[in-house]
Amino acid sequence: MAPGTTILDVRLVPVALAAWLITVTGILAPVSITAAVALLATVLTITGVTLLKRGSTISWIPVLIGIGGILAGFGWALVLRQHHLQLNPLADNGIRGDKVTVGLRVTDDPRAIARTDRVVVAVTVTSVRRREVSKVAATVLAPADGWLDLAPGHHLSALVKVSAPRRPDLTVATLTASGPPAEVRAPPWHQRYATYVRSQFRELASRALGSPESGLLPGLVLGDVSALDENLKEDFRAAGLSHLTAVSGANFAIVIGALLLTVRALGVGPRTAVALTGVAIVIFVILVRPSPSVVRAAVMGTVGLLALIVRRRAQAMPALCAAVIILLLVWPAFAVQPGFILSVVATAGLIVIAPVIVEWLRRHHVPRGVAEALAVAIAAQLVTTPVVLLFSGRLSLVAVIANLAVAVVVAPITVLGTTAAAVNLVCPPVAFLLVRFIGPELWWMVFVAQKCSALPLATVTLW
Repeated sequence: MAPGTTILDVRLVPVALAAWLITVTGILAPVSITAAVALLATVLTITGVTLLKRGSTISWIPVLIGIGGILAGFGWALVLRQHHLQLNPLADNGIRGDKVTVGLRVTDDPRAIARTDRVVVAVTVTSVRRREVSKVAATVLAPADGWLDLAPGHHLSALVKVSAPRRPDLTVATLTASGPPAEVRAPPWHQRYATYVRSQFRELASRALGSPESGLLPGLVLGDVSALDENLKEDFRAAGLSHLTAVSGANFAIVIGALLLTVRALGVGPRTAVALTGVAIVIFVILVRPSPSVVRAAVMGTVGLLALIVRRRAQAMPALCAAVIILLLVWPAFAVQPGFILSVVATAGLIVIAPVIVEWLRRHHVPRGVAEALAVAIAAQLVTTPVVLLFSGRLSLVAVIANLAVAVVVAPITVLGTTAAAVNLVCPPVAFLLVRFIGPELWWMVFVAQKCSALPLATVTLW
């Protein structure tokens, strides 16, 4: 082995894969199959523990216990979740097709459906026909009027038509509304404040920048794409840059890294720096909405930052595996969501592949900064391309070039934009100046997206 080579600690990888596999099984397969797998895993775990107690020296027994325990625990938990869903009145086939009044709590910002006047809203159902029920997730399809401006935490009452879930994702039903909802209770104070910050930042961007940059900035910084031009959104998608318009692990890694560098440069001790960073993460999560996808991005961003700044690179893989296990335990529906899969494989690529590419480029006399930028872009593209193809059937042939071209401006936009969003609350003129500073960087990002998407065969549709 070459000197300085780091051996990755992969002992948690089989456990994380087992958790993921049984979760996917529990979501896609009938409950009976999940229960059978969980029962078999329980028997194997008990057998392994028994052999260990009798003094068995077989080396793979602890591995058997670990994987079996995860399969059994996650399997039985998913059986209970599916049973919980089936007990809900909205899961009854007899109600499918009927219109009922339901109580809802909004769990994420409404998402506009491209080139229509309708939105998709993630909700938790709290009552059916004015009778309280056990809380389950559902999806609402509704007109933009009355629904688009809702915020997470809103409690509503609405008349909806009930139909089967659009996809297997542990939601109980798809609820179609034809009119606006009735507000039962406003969102909590922190969500109202986050909504205010986001609206003020949108207004600041519109005053400081021209179009389409003014609609792009809130999406890059706070994940607020409500003002993003549809044509630019399609350009970003064709150029392989659409991940930049949603809050991702990269956003958190950049913000956390910049904050850590700042507080350490000011002479703050490690423990205080960690505490301040933790507070900043919580505030940032609230501003960009504490939805499951944002929490996932925060966790993956922290793990990705760990992979870059911690000298003991081997510890990054166990951290990623632990993050996968915890996130699937809390939000099992992540297991079949493209965003989660892309986050995990991209972070794994950052940990496993990117350092190898960096070392290879360094041996060929490429400067370290350039080598790291190339390595991150190439590694991310290598590992995420199969996932993108699987879910979309589309392949961007210019994604690596486009991502490399904009890589130099992503960090300044994220850091200065986030700072401007915060400063705008106390000193708008300074915030205005900060946004003006990143105007050229935003122009460059728009320019790259438009030119790359216009190239022949920029995107190939395979199926």
